[in-house]
Amino acid sequence: MDNLTIQKFPQGAIIISDTSPKAMIVVVQGTAGIYKNYKMANEVFVKSISSGSFHCEQTLFLNREQEETLIALSDVMAFVVTRNNVKDFYAKYSDVAFTITESIYKRLDDATALINKLQPKTDGGQASQKSTLFPEGHGSYTLPLMHGKSDIIVLNKAACPLCGCKFESHYILNSRLRQLGTDPDGRVRYKDAEPLYYSIMTCPNCLYSAELTAFAEVPKRYADAINQKIAPYKLGTVIKEGNERDTFSVFAGFYLALLCAPAALESHEMTSAGLWLKISRLYEDCKDKKMHLYAVKQTLDAYNYIYANLRINEKQTQQVRFLIGEQYFKLGDYDAARQFFFMLKADKETPSTLKRQVELRLETIREIKKAAENA
Repeated sequence: MDNLTIQKFPQGAIIISDTSPKAMIVVVQGTAGIYKNYKMANEVFVKSISSGSFHCEQTLFLNREQEETLIALSDVMAFVVTRNNVKDFYAKYSDVAFTITESIYKRLDDATALINKLQPKTDGGQASQKSTLFPEGHGSYTLPLMHGKSDIIVLNKAACPLCGCKFESHYILNSRLRQLGTDPDGRVRYKDAEPLYYSIMTCPNCLYSAELTAFAEVPKRYADAINQKIAPYKLGTVIKEGNERDTFSVFAGFYLALLCAPAALESHEMTSAGLWLKISRLYEDCKDKKMHLYAVKQTLDAYNYIYANLRINEKQTQQVRFLIGEQYFKLGDYDAARQFFFMLKADKETPSTLKRQVELRLETIREIKKAAENA
């Protein structure tokens, strides 16, 4: 281990483990995987590192216990820098050593800046619920979460497909839901619980997030791309799952899902547009008009892009037209809204239920315009 020559590790080999002498690994060639609790029931894949990367610097410089295991995911060539040869390493490979030291200080500087940014301020308790994950203007909210109070919301065991973390997550028993009605914008209302608040699953360890129906389907090969998207927000985002789930975690789950979707899905546009639509409804429930309209604008932009650029089937086209018209309506652009609603009304293939929603919206627009003329 104290040899300063580049060492070779075949694919599958253990490069360093919690039983190895304290050392820092500098990868020269290949890819290594970092694991916690390797080959144990609670094994967790943390991330992968490749050529030019280093790991376990705290183990080396702070003389800490090694808690992770590095496995060669391909054939790997690497330096194993120990406390016995670190001075020789800095003398013999000064350029590499300088790059490592520079990277360590940059990480420290970035972490300090983020911590300072997240420090609570005297703003009526709002800052404690803020994160760089959220857009400017996002505040502190309290949604009427019903877990622990409703037998419609149950806990299920879940496992992250990327890092392997096991946790509990809520699941809505749809068969027990009782509908109260449907809003003009197509949102279904329920008496006993709001499925929207439990429609996203988030791994509390790596923060991978997606809608419940898609969470377990992401291939593990996408882990690096997803981690790169999420990494800037990990320090300031603590997700609570199970019965500790809170409003912060609900909003964070949706915004994390927006980050993950382009990296996890080959065609993410429809999914991302749907996420923005649901976020707009979250803000509406929290009675934050400004952020609601912000999310409505994002929803409109997302569906306009789909309508103008993607090939979608007839049923999807009808739905997208209605959603575009609805966002224009909410933004007060009634002429644009009417244009899309008229297209649906004139389309013989538009389902009767959707056509009825369109007719109601057109009638509302006529009343609004008439009132404006008489004002």
